[in-house]
Amino acid sequence: MLVCAQDNRNGDGYRVIFMADVKWQFRQMSRAEINQESMEREFFQEEPINVRLVREVVQNSLDAALDKASGQPRGSSGPVRVRFSLAGISNPLSEELAQIYFEGIEPHLRVIGGLDDDIIYRLKQGSLVSGGVPFMVVEDDRTTGLNGDWEQFDDTPEQTAEGNDFYWFFRNVGRSGKRASDNGSWGLGKWVFPDASKISAYIAVTRRNGDDDVLLMGQAVLNKHDIDGQRYPPYGYFAEHGDDGFQYALAMSNTEHRPFIRQCINDFDLRFRNAPGLSVIIPFPRVDRGQDEDTVDKSRLLAAVVHNYFYPIISGQLEVSVEGVGSPEHLTSSTIGDVIERLDLGDTGEHSALGYRKLFNMCRDIGNLRDDEFTELGSPTGIQEGTQPYSDLVGLRTKYESGELLAFRIGTDVQRKNSVQENTVFTVYLQRDPELTEGHDYYVRGTLSIPNMDFIRRHSARALLVVNETEPLAAMLRDSEPPSHNAWRPQVDRVTKQWVAAQRRIDSVRRAPAALLRILEAAPEGLQRDALADIFSWDGQRGHGQVAQASTVRERRAGPIVSQPPPTPDFRIHRTESGFRVALSPATVAGGPCRARLQASYAVNRGDAFSKYREFDFRLHGENSLTVNVAGGTWDPGDAGNELFLVIEDPHNFSVSVTGFDQLRDVRVRVVKERVT
Repeated sequence: MLVCAQDNRNGDGYRVIFMADVKWQFRQMSRAEINQESMEREFFQEEPINVRLVREVVQNSLDAALDKASGQPRGSSGPVRVRFSLAGISNPLSEELAQIYFEGIEPHLRVIGGLDDDIIYRLKQGSLVSGGVPFMVVEDDRTTGLNGDWEQFDDTPEQTAEGNDFYWFFRNVGRSGKRASDNGSWGLGKWVFPDASKISAYIAVTRRNGDDDVLLMGQAVLNKHDIDGQRYPPYGYFAEHGDDGFQYALAMSNTEHRPFIRQCINDFDLRFRNAPGLSVIIPFPRVDRGQDEDTVDKSRLLAAVVHNYFYPIISGQLEVSVEGVGSPEHLTSSTIGDVIERLDLGDTGEHSALGYRKLFNMCRDIGNLRDDEFTELGSPTGIQEGTQPYSDLVGLRTKYESGELLAFRIGTDVQRKNSVQENTVFTVYLQRDPELTEGHDYYVRGTLSIPNMDFIRRHSARALLVVNETEPLAAMLRDSEPPSHNAWRPQVDRVTKQWVAAQRRIDSVRRAPAALLRILEAAPEGLQRDALADIFSWDGQRGHGQVAQASTVRERRAGPIVSQPPPTPDFRIHRTESGFRVALSPATVAGGPCRARLQASYAVNRGDAFSKYREFDFRLHGENSLTVNVAGGTWDPGDAGNELFLVIEDPHNFSVSVTGFDQLRDVRVRVVKERVT
C-alpha cells in the first residue's frame, strides 16, 4: 500500500510516496513479562517543565559538541548552537500533511488515562490530527549527531556500545553510555522530549558526522496499557518494523526512505540538518495553560537558559535561540545582557536582572585574569589560624574589602575504590558586593550550572565555583547528583559505593567559598533567632538533662537555667539519650514548607558558645560526623562543622535528630528560620 501527501505550506506542490509499514507500533507483551510503568517522570518533577527541558537538551548538546568529540578545546569548532522553535504552535502542520506522522498511535492513546483535554477532544471528534497539529522543534548544530550502529540492540563485553549514541538514545532507559567528562550520567534525560508533548511522543532526525547519513525515528512513552485484552508496554516507536518486531530507523542512504525524510525536514522547518546534529520534533507541546509553570513558554525557556547556562554562553561555548511569538531571541556572549532586560526576572536575588548583570561582568573579568593572579590553596575548609595559608588569606582582605575580584585555584585529591589516588583542582572566584543582603553563589561543573545550593547567604559577596569537566573531581561530583543534576549530594549510594572518603571531599568543595569568606570577612548574625536551647548532660548532678529554651543565655550557672521562650517559637527542641530532636511548632507547621539553619555547640563557662566551636569538638557532617536523621525534608552541610541547613518539605512530618554527643558535656542548640527570597 502506498500513501501520498500534498504539500500546501510553501506552494511547492510536490508529492511524496512512502512505505505503509512506517508507522507507530507497540510490541505485544508475553504472559511472562512483568507489568511495569515508565518511571522517568518521578526523577524530574521538582523542576518546572521549561527548566528540565532546557537543562537536559542543552546538556546533551554540549556533551555531543564536535570539538569535544575530537579532543579539541571547547569552542575551537565554534560555539554549539541550540534552537528552540515554538513557531509551529501558531502555524500548525495541516491535517493532510500530519496524517503520515501519526499512523498507528491513536488506538494506544484512546485507552490510556491522564490525557490533556485537547487530545481527548480530538480523539472524540474522530481524529488526532483534526484541525492540524501544533508542534515545537528542538535542534542543535556543531554537534556529532547520533553516531553508531543504529541496528545494535544490546551491549556486552564482546560487543560494547561505546560511542554508539543512537543505541543509548533510543534503546535504553536508565542506562547511560556517557563518559566521565560528560554532563549527564543517568540515561533518563531524554524523557524531557515526550514529557513536553501532550501525547508523550517525539520524532528525531539526526545527521551523523561519522558517516553523514540522516536517520529518522520516533518514540512514545505512554503507560502500560491493554487493547482488546492484549497488553502493551509503555514504549512504542515510529519506524519501519521488521517481522521480528525490531524497529529500523529510516535512512537517507535508503532511496525508498529519502523522500519521506526530506518531506519531514521541510514540514517541520528543520533548519540545521545540512550539518551534523540532532533535531527533535515535539507534537502537541504542552501549552494552552495560561500562567501554569507546567507550560512550555518562550520567556520561561529563555530564563531557564540564562539560569542554567550563563557560564558557557559568556565564555563563547554556547549560543541558544528561542523562536515563538514576536522576534526570535538569540542568547550569545554579546547579547545575553540585552536579553535579560526583556525578561521578567525580578528586582532582587541571584536570578534577578541586576544580579545577572553583575555576575556576567564578573565572568568577563574572569576571562581576562592572568595565571599569576590566582592564589594557590589546598582545601580551605581546613585552614587554621597561625598557618601560612591563613596569613595569605588575611593578606587579601584589603583587596576583598575594596571589591577586587579574587581568584583561587584549589587542589585536592579523589580516589575511586580499587584505584589510585588522583590529584585534581577546582577554582573559586569571590567578589565583595556591599549592596547584597544575602550572598549569591553559583556552582558550575563542566558547562552545567548546579542551582540548588546556597552556602554563603550570610556574606555580602558573589561567588562562582567552577570544576573543569576533565578533572577527576568532576566525575565524583557528577555521581553525587540526582538525575536532574541540580545539587551535589555526598550521601548517595553512587558516591559511597564508588569513591573513597567522598563525603568529606564533596563537603569541602561545596563549602569552599563559604570557608574562604569566613576568613576574608566577619559573618553576620542569622536573620532571625527562632529557637535557642541548652541540652544539659545527665550525669546525675545537673538536673537530669532538662531542656532550656532561651534567647540570651550567656553564662552557665551552678544549676539549670530556663528562661521563657518567645511568644510563638517556630521550633521545639527536645533532649534525647545522646543528643537532641527538633520539630516544628503548630504555628510553623501551618505556614507550609520553609528552610532553617541549625547550629550546635558544647556549652562554655563564658562567652558565646557558638563562636567558640572548634571542629575537633564534633562534626554534624563530613568525616567522623555525628548521626543526623531527617524526616519530612533534607539537609545540606553549612559553613562550619556544627551547622546544617534544613529544607523542610513536609512540615507535618518534619523532625531532625542528632545523636552521638559527649554525654558528660552540655550542648547548646540554635535553630533559625531563614527568609526565602
